[in-house]
Amino acid sequence: MQRQLITAGFFMEGLHDARPGHNVKPNYDVLIETWGQGCIELVDTLVSYVPFTTTLQEAAAMACDGNYPGVFDYEVSSGFGKWFGEYILEHGDEPSQINAHTWLITHIGAFFAQDLTEQQAENIKAAINDAFIQAMNSA
Repeated sequence: MQRQLITAGFFMEGLHDARPGHNVKPNYDVLIETWGQGCIELVDTLVSYVPFTTTLQEAAAMACDGNYPGVFDYEVSSGFGKWFGEYILEHGDEPSQINAHTWLITHIGAFFAQDLTEQQAENIKAAINDAFIQAMNSA
């Protein structure tokens, strides 16, 4: 449970870093206005990806014998929140579940594959894919 709460917190940290353009400072109020569906609803929508994220994270970590090549929530969770917010700023609505899942699968895989051999990276990818299939079957 604590793992999920930390991941949710870093999703929100990243969301607050979302910006509408490269030379523009992040502005959470602009994000909420662009979203147009309420602050609580935005938080609820974003953190709904926490269980999926932790499922993939745990599968990849097990495939790496529990070795983390960095700080997962700094490098992946925060990045997801920022991407999610910037998607809303660009498109006016949340990304599709398929787009969000694709982002998470790609970035979780890349995070755990750092400094690994090609075979080890393939094992990580297979573990993530298996976890994805299990998550979809139980949804």
